[in-house]
Amino acid sequence: MPFLSHAGVSLRYDRAGTGPAVLFIHGWTTNRTFWERQTQVLRDRHTTITVDLRGHGESSRPRTGYTIGVMVDDLEHLVRALGVPRIAVVGWSMGGVLALELALRLGERASGLGLVCTTAGGLLDPKNPQAETKRANETKAAMAADFRGFVRDFAPQLFKAGAASPLLPWAVGQMQKTPAHVAAACFDTLLAADLRSRLKTLKVRTVVLHGRHDVLLPLAGGEYLAKHIPEARLVVFEESGHAPHLEEPDAFNAALGELV
Repeated sequence: MPFLSHAGVSLRYDRAGTGPAVLFIHGWTTNRTFWERQTQVLRDRHTTITVDLRGHGESSRPRTGYTIGVMVDDLEHLVRALGVPRIAVVGWSMGGVLALELALRLGERASGLGLVCTTAGGLLDPKNPQAETKRANETKAAMAADFRGFVRDFAPQLFKAGAASPLLPWAVGQMQKTPAHVAAACFDTLLAADLRSRLKTLKVRTVVLHGRHDVLLPLAGGEYLAKHIPEARLVVFEESGHAPHLEEPDAFNAALGELV
């Protein structure tokens, strides 16, 4: 059960397989187990690394330190500690924002970038057609009132099938493990993020993977990423909402295999 200490925080991670390295970064209030359908397939030919971000899963849960800069510091430290010369970075939702920043930092050490149902940010910019100010305020109020109840109401939006998804009870249970203070701080971080002006500087092979029916971070955000990252490719999953790696794992893994 490997842990890595960094800046007083213990990070839980898993490493499996041999070959070119791939780091998977989970989304808001989730954990590394959400990538099991990918690691089970890829570890035959790749070194797969999954990690619980600080505050999530089995990692430490400090009161502070949930900015993009600090969380990416954790990830960058992990990459250095693993000693891999190059690594592909795949991030989902909030993890996609972290993946963007990490790829920018790694430069030529990043062998590929997979952005799953994520955004370039600017979600509070009134000039941004993807701004979410009203919904953001409603979400923060619901979290503050009853976080566990909020998760029960929120989690069906991960899936195209909504409450009928067979994955829903498991997802709710995993998400409810995240402390309310971590969820609130990370939500504020996601809202404050804005990497739009830096997309054109990315020099890494990039695939944007997005569910057609994503209601949390709609497809328009993925289209924006694909348009503004040089030579990025967009793959749309027609039977998915916000979690194509869970909803259409075979098609998702095939698209991801072309990247890594």
